[in-house]
Amino acid sequence: MQAVAARLPASTVAPRSQVTIYGLRRALGDCVLAGSFLLAMLPAGRELTFSLAGVANIVWLVGAAIMAVMSFARFSPRSVTVNLGTIAASGGMLILPWFMRPTHASTGALATAGLIFELFGVMLTQVARVYMGRCFGVLPANRGIVSKGPFRLVRHPIYFGWLILSIGYSMSFASERNVVLVAMALPLMVWRISQEERHLTADPEYRRYMDRVRYRLWPGIA
Repeated sequence: MQAVAARLPASTVAPRSQVTIYGLRRALGDCVLAGSFLLAMLPAGRELTFSLAGVANIVWLVGAAIMAVMSFARFSPRSVTVNLGTIAASGGMLILPWFMRPTHASTGALATAGLIFELFGVMLTQVARVYMGRCFGVLPANRGIVSKGPFRLVRHPIYFGWLILSIGYSMSFASERNVVLVAMALPLMVWRISQEERHLTADPEYRRYMDRVRYRLWPGIA
């Protein structure tokens, strides 16, 4: 087979990349999102030991670190809803875990159950992340409809995995502070899910997806 090479005219100049307001805003959003997960790592990072509680801290650190890294690999949204409500729900859901502290380490069955919850939460979150690919964000947006893997069972497996991870951490370090923070984050998560679905139902593909997958977080429950 004969190879054919095409030469560009001498006057052709490679286009220069331009810095735009949209690009800067998107980069800032990626940094804020990654920063929120990194800040959530700080308390656990100070308490690493060779114990069950230490393993629980490591699981929390790994989950948050992966989410932070993936914050820089997102698709640009086709559409997004930005208002005080979406900022409050999304921000509150992310910020509250910053204030959890690895104090009062649990022992016995509670510590074991907490670690199991954390491992399950990390596993579910990251499997769902693999299927979601770069369609990842915080504010309600349409970055494409994902319906494979865990998304065939529930519509929001990443939220559910993050919730289970947080519950497991509060079990591993069962203080009143941690339990209250998880309890406060739950209604914000439900509010955030409602905002996202209200936005996505403008897409006929998502409405068909909702008809196929009834449950938001866990089959048969919610």
